[in-house]
Amino acid sequence: MKQANWFSNLYIKYGILWIIWLVVQDYGYGELVKLPSTARYADFIVNAVIKLIIWGSLGIWWLVLERKHLWLSDKHLYNGNFPRFFWILLIVFIAYLFGISLYEHHMLYISPDLFTRERHGFIGVAIVAGLAEELVFRGFFMNRLLDRYRFMTANIIQSLLFLGIHLPIYFADHLSALGWLNNGLTVLPLGLIFGWIFFIGQKNLWPSTILHCVWDSMMFIL
Repeated sequence: MKQANWFSNLYIKYGILWIIWLVVQDYGYGELVKLPSTARYADFIVNAVIKLIIWGSLGIWWLVLERKHLWLSDKHLYNGNFPRFFWILLIVFIAYLFGISLYEHHMLYISPDLFTRERHGFIGVAIVAGLAEELVFRGFFMNRLLDRYRFMTANIIQSLLFLGIHLPIYFADHLSALGWLNNGLTVLPLGLIFGWIFFIGQKNLWPSTILHCVWDSMMFIL
């Protein structure tokens, strides 16, 4: 019974986040980001603030609520310890993304006008997404799973949950089947990598957060 209650508690939290994010993606942004054409820079701020408020508040609330059942105390999630593998992965990420850009554009191409109305999501995607998603998925969900499971099991579950939370975005963007496949084959391995670096990262959430932000930023810029 206790095991069943534990599962229910965890997945109810995930379901709440999933439904909220579906509503926000499919309906919320369409209304909240409708600003006058003169408000050139205001909409990307709205985009970032919405995600920060929703994900940040839920993540912090759940961490406090489940404080006694975490693998790592919520008070020690962020510290100055960085494993050697973090620096290796950071170099690999940057080299890989630069390589993809060079292959696709036959030159080093940097997207112009990142802060215009047409590309209003840069702050939300490049910075806020990394901070908020790492807090919720590695900081809470994986942290909670590690209290019950071995690393491999916890990492696979949290990476599947991480993939699942991207589905509302794919619905909202009306992705093709190939788009779903391509994104899934990217998000799932990234979730596993972020979970792994969190686990080995001397109990520090910063390495996975920085890697996440670097990946998203460069995907947006290059």
